[in-house]
Amino acid sequence: MPHVHMSHAGGAVRRPTPPTFDRRRLLATGAVASLLGLGFSTRASSTVAAEVTSPPGPVIDDAGVTDLDDALAAVPAGGELVVTRPWRRTHPLQLDRPMTLRFVGDGALDTTADISVVRVTSSAVDVVGAAVRGPGGRQAGAGRGIDVVGTAERPLDDVRLVGGHLSGLGHDGVRAEHTSGLLVHGLEIDDVGYAGVLLRTCVDGAVRACTVTDVHQPPPYVNSYGIIVTRDDTRPLTVTGRSARLTVEGNVVTGVRSWEGIDTHAGDRIVVRDNVVRDCRVGISIVPCRAEVDLSYRHAPTAFVVAGNTVERVALAAPGAGIVVKGAGSTVGDAAERATGFVTDNVVRGHGGGTEAGVLLYLTRNVVVSGSVLDRCVDRGISLYHSNDAITITRTVATGLVPSTPGGAASVVDVRSGSNSATVSATRVVRDGSETGPVRGVAVGSAANTVDLLANDWSATDLAVWNRGATVRRWADGA
Repeated sequence: MPHVHMSHAGGAVRRPTPPTFDRRRLLATGAVASLLGLGFSTRASSTVAAEVTSPPGPVIDDAGVTDLDDALAAVPAGGELVVTRPWRRTHPLQLDRPMTLRFVGDGALDTTADISVVRVTSSAVDVVGAAVRGPGGRQAGAGRGIDVVGTAERPLDDVRLVGGHLSGLGHDGVRAEHTSGLLVHGLEIDDVGYAGVLLRTCVDGAVRACTVTDVHQPPPYVNSYGIIVTRDDTRPLTVTGRSARLTVEGNVVTGVRSWEGIDTHAGDRIVVRDNVVRDCRVGISIVPCRAEVDLSYRHAPTAFVVAGNTVERVALAAPGAGIVVKGAGSTVGDAAERATGFVTDNVVRGHGGGTEAGVLLYLTRNVVVSGSVLDRCVDRGISLYHSNDAITITRTVATGLVPSTPGGAASVVDVRSGSNSATVSATRVVRDGSETGPVRGVAVGSAANTVDLLANDWSATDLAVWNRGATVRRWADGA
C-alpha cells in the first residue's frame, strides 16, 4: 500500500518547502506592472514563484506499490502524491482533482509511448519538480511532458507547474489550453519536436525562469517554438479566444534553429520581457492569427510589450529577424486589424540578412520602438517593410552593421516598401571596424512613405539619408 505520512497529532506531515504566496496577487503584479509600468523585476518574480507548499491534505508516496495509479487513487482532493522512484508509463498519469504531484530524489516518469505523460484536467493542481523522459524529440508525435487540458466550456484555474526537467517529447514539453492563472516556473525543457511551452487560449498567467533547448521541428512540422502563446485558429474567436494578459519573463530559449524562439499569435496584452533568445531562426515573433472561415490573417497582436530582451546569434547564420512585429492582413495599406504595442530596450545581435532585419515591422499602428541596441545586424538594423502607421523609432544605437555581400550597403533604418509614416529620433551609429561596405542612416526605397528625422547623429555614416522620392523631413537632424 502507498505510504500516508501523518504527524503525531494526526495531521499531514508537510515536506520542507519555502513559504506559500498569493498566486493571484503574483500574477496580477507581474502582468499589470509589466504592461503598465515595466516596474516588475525578474529577481522578485523568480523569488516568489518558486514558493509552493504542500496542500493541507494527506501526503502519500509511492513506496510499497507496484502501480503508481494505485498510489494516485489513494490521494483525496487537496492531498499530495510524492514520486520517489522511476516509473515506466504506457498511459497518462491523470490528475483529475485538486492536488499536488511532487517529484523527489530519483522520482521520474519514463516512457517510450507517444503520450501525454502527465495530464491535468482539474483546477488547483500543482506539479512540482517534474522529471519526465520520453523517447526523443527528433520524431514527430503526440508526446507531451505535462498536458493541462481545459476546454472552452470548462476552463481550468490556478494550475502551477514549478521546477523539474522535461525531455525527449515528440510534440511539447508543456501544453496548456483554456486556463486562467497558470504559472509555469523554472522548468528545464529540452529535446522536443514542436514547442517547449505551448499555451492556447490562456489568460492571466506567466511563464518565468524556464530554459528551453533544442526544438527540432522534425517532418511533417512546418514550424516550431521555444515558447508560444496562441489560440486554436480552426475554431471561431468566440470559442477559442485570444490568449491575454500573460507574462513571458526571464526565460532562456536556445536552438529553435528552424523557426521562432518566443511567439504570440494574436495575443492581447502579452508581455515578453527580460528573456535571452539565442540561435533561433527568428528570436521573438509578435504576429497575427488566421480566421477559421477563409484562413486570412484577421486578428492582430494588440497592446503587447517586448522589453529588455537579448536576442542573439552565436552559431546560426541563416537569415532571420531578431524581433518581428506584424499585424493582420497581407497587402500594402491593408485595412485589417493592426498590431499595437511597444518594443523597448532590447539588444539584438547578429540577426538580419535576406529580407530580414534586427527588428522587422509591418502592418502596425502607433507602435513605439525605443532604446534598441543593434549589434552586428546584417544588412539593416530596423526594417519598416510596409504599412506602419505613425510608428516612432527612438534612442537606437547601431554598432557594426554588416552587409550580407561584401561591399554592399547596410542601413540603420530601412523603409522598404510603401504606406509607412515614421518618426526617427535620437539615433546614432557606432563603427567597430567590421563594416565591409557603406553604412547609411535611413534608406527609403519607395516614394509612398513619409519619414520625419529629428535630432539623430549620423556622423559615423557614409550617407545620412538615401531616398528614392519619399517625403523625408529633417528637423535639427545630424550630419
